[in-house]
Amino acid sequence: MIVVALLLALARRQGWIDQTQVVRAFNIVLGLGFAAYSNLLPKMYGPPPRSLRHATLAQAVRRVTSWTMTLAFLIWSVLWIFAPQQIASIASVAVVIAAIAISLGYLVWKAAVGHTSKTS
Repeated sequence: MIVVALLLALARRQGWIDQTQVVRAFNIVLGLGFAAYSNLLPKMYGPPPRSLRHATLAQAVRRVTSWTMTLAFLIWSVLWIFAPQQIASIASVAVVIAAIAISLGYLVWKAAVGHTSKTS
């Protein structure tokens, strides 16, 4: 991403592209980079799980978070490719906030279901 930013700055200084194209191109690369990183979330390991139930919960939450964030950042990139800049700047952030809300909602739901089944 740093190399792309430097290349975009160079192209802007040379007059090959304007500021709008720089913003669009950087946001497209940013979205694709975060989508690739989000795709790795289920493969990341945290501290050792306390139990099998805890490990299962953590993996499920990582998987859902990965899918929602990957999809959100792919939508981010598509918005910056096709939507007008004013719409892309608002809608791309809204999509990521929605993905975070879905991930947190899933975490709370799975923790509540797990807690209920544990106490029963």
